[in-house]
Parts: sequence; C-alpha cells; structure tokens
Amino acid sequence: MKRLVVFAASILLCTLAQAQGADDSGASAGITIIPRVDVNPVFYNGSYGEVTLGNSSLYSLFEGNISENLSFSVCNHWLSSEPKYLYQNTWRADDVNWCDWAYLEYAPGNFILTAGKQVMTFGGFELEEYDFDVHWDMMTGLFNNFQCYQWGLKAGWMNEGETTGLFLQATGSPYGEKPFDAMAYSLQYQGYYGPVSLLYSTNLIENWDGGHEWMFTLGHNLELGDWNISLDVTNKVGSALTILEDGVTAFATAKFNPSDKWEFLGRAGLEKTSKIDYRNETFGLAAHWFPLRDSQDLRIHAAAAYNSVFRGASLTLGAMFYLKIPRR
Repeated sequence: MKRLVVFAASILLCTLAQAQGADDSGASAGITIIPRVDVNPVFYNGSYGEVTLGNSSLYSLFEGNISENLSFSVCNHWLSSEPKYLYQNTWRADDVNWCDWAYLEYAPGNFILTAGKQVMTFGGFELEEYDFDVHWDMMTGLFNNFQCYQWGLKAGWMNEGETTGLFLQATGSPYGEKPFDAMAYSLQYQGYYGPVSLLYSTNLIENWDGGHEWMFTLGHNLELGDWNISLDVTNKVGSALTILEDGVTAFATAKFNPSDKWEFLGRAGLEKTSKIDYRNETFGLAAHWFPLRDSQDLRIHAAAAYNSVFRGASLTLGAMFYLKIPRR
C-alpha cells in the first residue's frame, strides 16, 4: 500500500511542479470523487430473499497530464459493501482491492505506451464500462468474476484519423495469487468507423497449473441517433470458482438517450459452458435520471434484473454523484 501512495504522491508533485514552471507545459490534474448508495432487494423463486447494498461504493479518479505527451490515471476503490476485503487484498492479483489502476501513459505521435497497474486488454464493450457505473445483477460472469486489474505494460498504435488501432499487452494473470505469479498476454484490434465501433481481442492467460487459456472476443457497437446498441461474444464463461470455463458468453445491450436528463438501458444474454452443465440467461432493464440543470453529475437510478440459474429477480434503487475538483 505504501508504494502506491508514494507513486500517486510523486505524480501529484511532478504535475504541480510542471504547472508552476510553465504555463504552456500542458500540465494539468483533476480529481473526481464518486460516492454511490444502493438498496438492492433480491427475490428467489418468487419469494423475498434478502436486501443487499448492491453496488454501494466510494471511488476516486485522479487524472491529468504531466507534459504534452505524458499523462497519468489513478482509480481508487475506497469503500464497498464489504470494505475490509479491499484492504486485505492489497497485493493480491486474483481479487479486487483498493487500487483499481495506477499507470503512466506516454503517447508520442501515433504510438502509446502504458506502464503500471491497468485494465487487461480483453473482452468487448461491456468491459469498457466503469465499475461504479454499472448494476452488478445485469452484468456477465466475466465482468463480475474476472479480476482484470493487473500490473504490466501495454504498447499500441493508432492511425492519424484515430479510426484504427492495434494494442499488445503483457500483464500478471488473475490466476496468480500475487502480481506476476502467472502471466497473461493480449492483442486487441480497435476500429471506429462512423457509427460502427469494433473491439476484437485475443488473450493467452496462464492458469493455476502453468497451462494456458485461450480467450477470443468479438465486440460490436452501433450508434443510431439516440440509440446505442452493442453485442459481445466470447468463447469463455466467467466463474467464481474457476475464473474461466470453456463455452460461450453472448450479451446484447441497448441504450436510449431521449434527452440529457434520461437514459434507458436494456440487457439480455446467454452464458453456457461446454464442459459442465451450466446455462444462465440474464435479462435487465434500468432507468437513469440526471436531475441537475446542465449537468449529469448526479444520477438517480432504478434497475431490475432476472437470473435463470438462481431463479432470482432483483431490484436496485440508488443514487450516484460525481464531485469534480477542477483541473489547474
């Protein structure tokens, strides 16, 4: 923990020094504090089961530029519904902890180099969403069980028009107890062509016994006016016990934004394994309301989801706020 605090402090001092040294240095920094409070009643087989805190949490984002080509990003997860595990897991690679990511990014011209704790380059558009934005009951087993925050390096290239990119990454594997006990390697193609966006990923992930898991994901996104529709398909199923199982995960998401004040979300998907008898169908609907004038910093949300494995339905009612400290 101490090393990460020193890392973040060093970045801050460097940024402030740059900002004070020259107005044209390109240096800036900003902090966003994100508290979220949920109430999440769950019903099993049509009967009342329990009430949880859902995705209640406290996050912070500390981001900025040190120079024209060098930037940084630190995301901290300070509180959750079970906060003690965030701090017990500080140096674990197989579970979440209080530091989601902390990395430096150097981007001269068309090339990008990222070093530090970062998001593994895997999956489709579902994995592009921030943890604090989502409703857990509507997400796939991959999103909920695969520990994607790992230490490592990533190198990438984007063309001049920023429509096509290729990224290579080497990180620790979520099968390892500590960082770099096991390794994972990723290759991703990114395409942004008008209303169509593509994320195609290939991953080679070292597992517990020194073998390797191949993971392939095809992510597609289409923007049609106020609508945004995505479809992700992968050859793996996320598991709480074994991390990954061979099979198929296919999820479709539709978002509708009729105005700046409202967002409606629908999700449906299938997770089916090929080695064990497991088939899960998930459906979910959500409504997000942004009541502040000329701002989406406050979100009031309601969501409902159904999971066929547990024969469980859940409701989520809550609020989230983005407290932004302006950049200097």
